Amino acid sequence: MAQMRDSYDKEFKRNTIQHMESTGKRLIDVARELDIPKSTLSRWIKQYGSGAAKEQSQVFVDYERLKKLEQANKDLQEENEILKKAMHFFTKDRD
Repeated sequence: MAQMRDSYDKEFKRNTIQHMESTGKRLIDVARELDIPKSTLSRWIKQYGSGAAKEQSQVFVDYERLKKLEQANKDLQEENEILKKAMHFFTKDRD
């Protein structure tokens, strides 16, 4: 017979890892207390631990490339406006 899997919400996972980090308890001890597999707790630490927040907050931005892309976008928008005006100018004579 298949065994039912427990499902935990994000808040429970975060609270568990926060409790573990603040008390200094070992992973194995918390796993036994909560009757949760060690591998599951390890995955939660990667997702919700203090190290995970640092990894997610680090964003690398290439400002030089961003500036070039913004200028290219601006140029294309100006060209688009010119083409719209030209289209209206040439189609106005047909009416």
